[in-house]
Order: sequence, then C-alpha cells, then structure tokens
Amino acid sequence: MKNLILVNGIIITPFEKIQNRVLFLKGSKIEKLISAEEFEHHDESYISDYEIIDAGSNYIAPGFIDIHTHGANGVDAVRDPIDQMAEFKVKYGTTGFLPTLWTAEFDRMVDACKKINNFIKVQSRGSKVLGINSEGPYLNPDLGAQKKELVRTPEYKDYRRLVETSGGNLTIMTVAPELEGALELIKYLRQNNIIVSIGHTDIKIDKMHEALDLGITLVTHLLNAMGDSIQIGGGVKALGIQEELLICDRLMCEVLSDKKGVHVKPTLLKIVLRCKGVENIVLITDSMNMTGFPPGAYSLQDGRKVIIKDGEDTVRLEDGGLAGSVMTMDRAIRNFIDHTGVRLEDAVRMATFNPAKAINFSDRKGEIKEGMDADIAIFDDDVNVKLTIVDGEVRYNTLQQEE
Repeated sequence: MKNLILVNGIIITPFEKIQNRVLFLKGSKIEKLISAEEFEHHDESYISDYEIIDAGSNYIAPGFIDIHTHGANGVDAVRDPIDQMAEFKVKYGTTGFLPTLWTAEFDRMVDACKKINNFIKVQSRGSKVLGINSEGPYLNPDLGAQKKELVRTPEYKDYRRLVETSGGNLTIMTVAPELEGALELIKYLRQNNIIVSIGHTDIKIDKMHEALDLGITLVTHLLNAMGDSIQIGGGVKALGIQEELLICDRLMCEVLSDKKGVHVKPTLLKIVLRCKGVENIVLITDSMNMTGFPPGAYSLQDGRKVIIKDGEDTVRLEDGGLAGSVMTMDRAIRNFIDHTGVRLEDAVRMATFNPAKAINFSDRKGEIKEGMDADIAIFDDDVNVKLTIVDGEVRYNTLQQEE
C-alpha cells in the first residue's frame, strides 16, 4: 500500500469547507492536514515516500457510509454473495456499508448473517462491510413492503440465533415495539451493544416512550412505513407517532430522499430538517438488488415483481406500493440538496459523520482529521464521484482518465 498525498482539492471535513489544504494519508489512517503553503516548504525526502494525487479542484470528503442498503448490481444481501455489491458501491463514493436483510424465511436470514460475517473476515476489495443491518423480521405486518407471512413475533431462541450467528457483526435491528415480546428483545439487543431502530410500527404514543427508554436511538426511514397520523377530530389534527419521533431529541433518523420526492415529499424533508437538525439526519439509499440496472421489471429476493419507472429512482410493487430505491449515496446527497437547499457540507455530513455516529463508528470514520480511517471520496459540484479511497487504498479512480 502506498502512502498518499491529496492536493488541489476543497476539503469537506464535513463540518466545514476548507481551501488551500493538503491531506496526507499514511497506511490506513489520515496522517495530517496542512496548508498548501506549508506543503510547498515540506521536506522533499519525506514527501518522496508518498504518491501525490491531484484532486483536480474537486471536493475531498470522508467516504460515504450507507447503513441501510438491501442490495445492488444484481446482488441481494440475503440471497447472494456480497463481493459484487461492495465493488459496485465503491464506484459511488461509499467506503462503508451495512448489508441490510429484508424479512425472509428465518433460516435464510440466519444463513445470511453467517455469510456476511464470513465475508467481513476476508474482504479486500470495494466498499467495506462494517456490519449487518436487519430490517426484520420483528415488524408490524401491516406496514411496509415486506411479506406479512414472514414477519415474526420475537422469541428469545430465535433472535439469539441471529445475534450469535452474526459473530458480533449485527449492528442494527429494526423493531416494532408494539409486538408481544418486543420489549424483551430490545433489552437483549442493547445488552449486546446492538443499535435498536424503531420502524414499521403503529405503536401508541404512551407505549412508545416506554420502548424508547430501553435504549432505542434510531428511526428506520422516518415518514415511511409508520402508523397514520392524519386524523382529524373536531377540526383538530391528531398527534401521531411520526410527529412525536420528529421532536424526540435523543433519536437520529434515517431519511430516504429520492429524485422526485416520492418516499418523502420535499416539504416534509424541510420539516424533518428543521425538527431534527443537520446533526440528526442520516441519509440512506434503501437500495434493492436491481440498483445499477436500467428501468424495467425485476424481481425481489422473495419473488415478487417490481417496476422501476423511467426517470425515477424508486422501486414499486405491482400494486404501486413502494419497495425501496435504486439510489446510490452520491445521488441521495444530491437529491437532498435539490429538495431542501441545504449546504453541500451539511448534506455530506448526513452521509458521512452522522451515519458513523449512528452506528458508534464516529471515533474512526466519517471525518477528515488526524488519526481517522483513511476513507475518502473525491467528487465534483454535482456529487459525481471521481475517486474513492478505502483504508488508504485507491479502489476507484477516474481522475486520470479525465486528464
């Protein structure tokens, strides 16, 4: 592995944009960030041990982290080997991700945990698998696109199998707290340092706070697959769980920001931004196995037919219901900027530092500063990715092709 020096770029830390800086990467870590003037007078014998990469006046940011992604490039996280998914995602600036399980036959979910755990031990190319996200099977069967007949009531012997088979790599589990046995499940997950995300739920507000007090810290795709709060009585809008989640300061929330604002309307995205603030929003893709493929008809891992319409990046079931997206993280950033007008560095934060913080990785990932992991994305004004570095190694590069 070569040590690297990145020059001629605009640094997004992501807390600020900084010009006229030079970034040193030594091995798998960020060594230092110095001024361009200081670099001009740097010891030449020291620099000779580094390869210099000209960023071409593009942005240099932490690599993107996708904590909710079911598949891409023909790969489904439950069914298929993960290597081709990792190699696809790195082309779009994603340096770390959590392969995300859909509710499937329970033994298949267990086998998927084992498969991903084994892959983590040997992976060497593409984007890095940081853990496993399990969106199910402990969900409200009436909410979301997952098959009702495969949703389960939490039982200790079952969820213990999932956790133990993951080899310590189960990072997030979505839970609908209203299910019988869910509170015991939440306690068990927290005892095993697994992040609990509330989602696919229609829990009543008074019961929700009891569940939150057990240690829930995340919301699964806020404003999607949640109980309906649009109830009017006597001319007064009723309070629902989604409003309560919006104002709960202890919760970070995943947000799906697709191209046409289908999952979450642009006005609602602005409301989320005002309520949660830049610091508590985590951009996700919720991408499916057909991500990277042209518009058309495809199948989910459970055999159901889905459609990608021309000009959209959403996945729809045959009845019109939503079933994730075909977004990549660079597009999630661009879409959120287009819909809300937020600053570039703030949107980048939602795709780097915030997801790292949500999964307790922010001590080593998601920020450009000395000692952090050398995970870098270089991209232009439209967030088109030019180069991706994972653990100090260049794993995708089109900069030289453009010279």
